[in-house]
Amino acid sequence: MMAKFFLGLAIVAFCSFCGYYLAKKYRKRQSFYTQFWEFNERFLGEIAYYRRPLGEFLSKYTYKNEFELFLNSFYTCLKKEDGLRELAYPDFATEEEKRELIDYFSMLGKGDSGAQKAYFSTAKETLSKRKKESVEACKKYGDLYVKLGFLIGLFILVLIV
Repeated sequence: MMAKFFLGLAIVAFCSFCGYYLAKKYRKRQSFYTQFWEFNERFLGEIAYYRRPLGEFLSKYTYKNEFELFLNSFYTCLKKEDGLRELAYPDFATEEEKRELIDYFSMLGKGDSGAQKAYFSTAKETLSKRKKESVEACKKYGDLYVKLGFLIGLFILVLIV
């Protein structure tokens, strides 16, 4: 009887973990777009006030996970001066999002401050929309996957008992 109890507990925990693991892409996407939005806000402030070189600006703030990897690959490509061919795109990015990332980062540090301010202010709307969508999807699907994992674990437990 105790063996079934612990086996059932382990199955429910494992299935819940599987649900949590499957929801990881939504958490990564939310984190990426939240940090991207913050990056854009900081860059707009940079254009308006400080106007430091791009390398100094990029090293001023720390980022995490997918956005940090993407930003590091961008800066590496920038130093090589061979274009943005070797960018490390996030695994969840669609083709449209990849094009938007290339457009955004190819404008970074190019042109006068007025043109940059206009472009990145316009990009602010798109980033706000992406951030909002990713937060909503994470809340909706992230919780859903965990709950489904838990319920599947309970279903398996009922079948065993």
